[in-house]
Amino acid sequence: MRSVVFRFRDISALSVALEETRGSLPLPEGEAGVDGEWVLAIFEIGSRRRATAAAARCVCAAGDPHVEFERRDWDRLQSFAVARSEHMRAARPLSTTSSGRLPAALESPIPNESDLPPASVPIESTRVPLGSRVLIVDADPVTRTDVCSMLAEIGLNVEAVATAEDASARMREVAFDALVLDFHAKGQDPLAFVRGLRRDPLRSPLPVLFLSSHPSSRDEVEAFASGADDFLPKPFRAAELGARIYGLLRRARLLRANLGPGATGGTP
Repeated sequence: MRSVVFRFRDISALSVALEETRGSLPLPEGEAGVDGEWVLAIFEIGSRRRATAAAARCVCAAGDPHVEFERRDWDRLQSFAVARSEHMRAARPLSTTSSGRLPAALESPIPNESDLPPASVPIESTRVPLGSRVLIVDADPVTRTDVCSMLAEIGLNVEAVATAEDASARMREVAFDALVLDFHAKGQDPLAFVRGLRRDPLRSPLPVLFLSSHPSSRDEVEAFASGADDFLPKPFRAAELGARIYGLLRRARLLRANLGPGATGGTP
């Protein structure tokens, strides 16, 4: 999965850039994109190179190359800017909604000062390593095969099981770096399964992406309320799935880099 790095001198510069656009940013100078290509947009802030990341789609038509973000990912970027701005007291807060924040049920963890790697952590240590382990939970064998193939092609180590109960058993044997879970998974209630993960001190940081073949706004609200990190309707493109998984893996690795060598779970 190709990365595109956006660099800003400080959080104020990032805040201004987000204020001036609506859901998109021009490609950095020297970067070339392929129209429709999904990339991992990495934001490095200041000389200490604090960072966050989000999936984005390249749009290169009409001589205006830029990347577009989905609303949820754009909201996270704005929330990241707000959290850092308030901490640094260096920028005017941004509002992600008319009320000044995301609906509580749709809020998901975002990096803040305590989540980001300290200056002593080289930015290279937060790169997502090839071979990161991903567990797929889906009752449909065709979907399991397709998703495994998509993620294996971008260098991930993928396993698949049919039910949340099977996932629980496998996770007792192997440490995974991310979980991709069918919203309508058979066996144990998938929402209860994710809530259980979030209560488990060893597995609570595990990134979770829900997939849904019959998505509704209520499903999405319930998914995020249970503790999921992302929600993707079926059908989806391989590039979009890959970009979202890499975004989740990178945020989790940033957190582990900050916590240090004693942090639990995931690929070392």
